[in-house]
Parts: sequence; C-alpha cells; structure tokens
Amino acid sequence: MGLSQYLLAAYNLLKPSIGSAQGLDLGAQDSAQVVSSQTLFPQANISTAFFLVYLLFGIALLAYFFLKKRKSWTPPIFIQEFPVSAKVAVTLTFISYGFVHALALLEVFAVTKVAFKSTSEYFFYMNLPKLLATSHAHFFGHGTMYFITSTVFIFSKLKEFWKIFFISLALSAGLLDVPSWWAIKYAGSQFEVFSAIAGMMSVVGWGFMAARSLYEAWWLEIFGRKI
Repeated sequence: MGLSQYLLAAYNLLKPSIGSAQGLDLGAQDSAQVVSSQTLFPQANISTAFFLVYLLFGIALLAYFFLKKRKSWTPPIFIQEFPVSAKVAVTLTFISYGFVHALALLEVFAVTKVAFKSTSEYFFYMNLPKLLATSHAHFFGHGTMYFITSTVFIFSKLKEFWKIFFISLALSAGLLDVPSWWAIKYAGSQFEVFSAIAGMMSVVGWGFMAARSLYEAWWLEIFGRKI
C-alpha cells in the first residue's frame, strides 16, 4: 500500500470525527442549507431601496444648490485681513483637523486590512448598538469639523460657485459615508464603493478649504503682498 493510500484511509477514518467536532460536513451538506446572500442579508432589498432613495434626494439637493441663480456676494472682511489672533486659532485648529484625517486613514487601514479582511467583513460583525454609536459620533464630529472649516472658507476671495462646490463636497461626504455603512451591513459589499467615494470627497473638500484658507491667511503676513 502506497503513501497516498495510507493518507486516504486515514482521511476516511477521521472524517466523521472532524465533521462532528467542527460542525463541518466536508461536502455532505444539504444544498438547501448552504449560506446564500439572502441568508446573510435578509433585509437587502429594502436596505437598497432606502439607500437609493436617500442618494437621489441628496443629488437633487446638490443640484438645487448649484443651479439656482444667486446674486454675487463679497465678504465684509477677507481671511487675509483677519487679526493675527484669529489666524493663529484657525491655523492650529486646521492642524488638529489634519491629524484627525491622518488618524482616520490609519484606522480604516487597520480595521479593513489588519483586524478584518475587508470593509464588508468589518461591518458584518459590527452589532447594531456599536453601529448606532459610531454613526452618531461620526455625524456629529464630521458636521462640526467641516462646518467650522467652511465658515472660515466663506471669507476667502474665491467666487461663490467654488465656495459652494468645496463646502458641499466636504459636508456631503459624511452624509454619504455613514448611510453607506448601513447599506454595507444590511445589503452587501457592493456598497463599499460609496464609502470609498465619500472618503475621497472628504479629503479633497476639506483639504482644499484648509489649504486655501491658510494660504490667504499667511501670504500677506509673510510676504507682504496681497493675493
């Protein structure tokens, strides 16, 4: 009897004990009991419907912001005319927000690549109370941080259209990101793309507003020339 035959005999001998010990049937499982997407995500259809309605409403709201005609507006004071105390406060606040974004990126990498294999796996194992708490904290922090940044950015010298564009880009990111988590958990991994898009919106929108605001705040102060 060759080695392969000994191994096959040992496998057949141990097969029942392995299956009973680990809850595995090693190919003998009834096809009706195989895990399906419907089993994993029983609320997939209704979750998808809610998310798509929410997404369409958001797109319509943004379209209204951009298409409605408005009178041009000039701020009563520009960022470069802020007192030095205000510039210092803005600068240190934006540095702090920069660390927030850097740590958020590191957290996403650690959660989806180290602790878990993917974003969908992470949210699949997250229980409802944890998801509620994370959503609550994210909405509050995201809205507060980007509102403060937007308030400073309003006093930049850019045209009103670009102010609306970057403010909408940053603040819409959180409004897209959190609902995408719920869609990933209850409808499937195909909604991960919306979370990725929201992350890019957040970085680009906030990054531009912060960089432009700091540029206007310190250019005249350092180089003595108006922008």
